[in-house]
Amino acid sequence: MIRKGKYAIHNGSEYSFSLLEDKSIRLISNKHADLSQGFKHLDENIYIKNVSVEEVENLFKINSKAIYKGEVFPASEERRTGKVLLDTTNTELAKRMGFERTDKYMYSKSVEWDEVKIIEKRKPYILD
Repeated sequence: MIRKGKYAIHNGSEYSFSLLEDKSIRLISNKHADLSQGFKHLDENIYIKNVSVEEVENLFKINSKAIYKGEVFPASEERRTGKVLLDTTNTELAKRMGFERTDKYMYSKSVEWDEVKIIEKRKPYILD
């Protein structure tokens, strides 16, 4: 799984989150077991729990990248195939690596998970 977006640590576990209008935090889980941690079932395989900022240990943003043949690319997971989707706007790099042009300035390539190493870059998330 390639993670991107806002995450919080609550009771030792990491959850994606959204900030609510009242400045509280909605934790989002895909684990049924989190019902025992006070989460409520929202939809198929989605559980939520609203908490105050003081109840979380850390807030951060994750931006995942993939290392493919020694180069670093933005990465996402293709829903259709489950493969890793790599993107670049660097024409020369795209040609050298066998990427296909997918937009005027964008090149993409789908690769297997064992062809890449996923790295997560984390930055603190600051509430305004």
